[in-house]
Amino acid sequence: MAARTQTEVIDVLGGWKVRRHRLDNGLVVLLLPDETTPLVSYHTWYQVGSRDEVKGKTGLAHLFEHLMFGATAGHPAGEFDRELERMGAETNAATWLDWTYYYQTFPPEALDLVLEFESDRMANLVLTGEVVEREKSVVANERRYRVEDRVDGQLDELLYSTAFRVHPYHNPTIGLLDDILGFTLEDCMGFYRSYYSPRNACVVAVGPFDPDDALARIERMLGPLEGRTPTRLPRVQEPAQEQERRAAIQGEMPAPKLVVGYRIPGIGHPDNAALVVLNTILCGGDSGRLVRRMMHETEIAADVSGWVGVFADPCLMELSVDLRQGEDPYRALAILDEQMDRLLADGVKDDEICTARNQNRLGFYLGLASASGKANQLGFFETVLGDCAEIVNRIDRIAAVDAGRVLEAARRTLLGTSRTVLVATPEQP
Repeated sequence: MAARTQTEVIDVLGGWKVRRHRLDNGLVVLLLPDETTPLVSYHTWYQVGSRDEVKGKTGLAHLFEHLMFGATAGHPAGEFDRELERMGAETNAATWLDWTYYYQTFPPEALDLVLEFESDRMANLVLTGEVVEREKSVVANERRYRVEDRVDGQLDELLYSTAFRVHPYHNPTIGLLDDILGFTLEDCMGFYRSYYSPRNACVVAVGPFDPDDALARIERMLGPLEGRTPTRLPRVQEPAQEQERRAAIQGEMPAPKLVVGYRIPGIGHPDNAALVVLNTILCGGDSGRLVRRMMHETEIAADVSGWVGVFADPCLMELSVDLRQGEDPYRALAILDEQMDRLLADGVKDDEICTARNQNRLGFYLGLASASGKANQLGFFETVLGDCAEIVNRIDRIAAVDAGRVLEAARRTLLGTSRTVLVATPEQP
């Protein structure tokens, strides 16, 4: 049994007593006993995503999301899913720029089964040329459907490849088609050996269990695994952007679309929280400034939305406008500029701040209502920022946002010189 090299209790949001353990093979274990739920949610987070890929090998992290549901040394392909389904449990996975995670939600009596399978596929995944070729075909078809046949998918990919020229955030998580089709068994074996190791992982369990008993089971199943040190690519910094970048595409779509991405700090920076509040002021509900101006006053848009990146490194605040048929996307851009100029000159009102701040705090807490939501946030902050207690800092930063902080963050980041503008228009017959 592996020794516990580090144990601490973390008070999260004033009520959760999260127990963090680090086994001697490097595995981080986060345990949160929760008697308010009848189910256990178990997450395994790996600190690997599309940022860890190189030119010509994009999509490898996402391919592994598929491969990890295959056969292991101790179990044939499909057995894990069948056993979980028999118990009424669910399982899935996700991959993005900074991370990959796998999760299960199940009755408490299934914990040993889940630990057995997760241990086996962390260390003993069976990879063959046939398996790799089959999953490559699945992912290639997924790319064709989600990206190549959809304008929204093309715009998302184009936005990041245009805004990031050096930083690997320009890599599409699903991968480029030629890269997907070119993966070899050796590529997959090397990736697995590099990143699928206890030393690059964090497991999170939330539910009605005794934490000492749960830790003993985790130590027994995962503690003996070899803790290989991941082979990291050198971290690079995207150079400052000194002028606006533009790109345009045509596609099969009923009406034009405008997408604007502003370069902003990563999730750990205080400006990121201020911009989350600002995004709600601009795009949140019918009272959002851009929503009101574009959808209700000028009626040029059918939908207006915004999103603030939550990545480890500097990322993007994205604003998206679905226009009505026949409307000019550059007119929408002019209205956006008009609203941004007004914002930078006059700031925002206290009642706007209060409403937006409360909406974001409410959404954050609602996301923590379930065992799965708690496990997801604990794993995310532990993986992306290195400390699950950053949940507290995040909500505190949002609660502390005032009109002055929003204006300061906007003046630092919402600059025409450091943005990327994309326009999509219907194909001409």
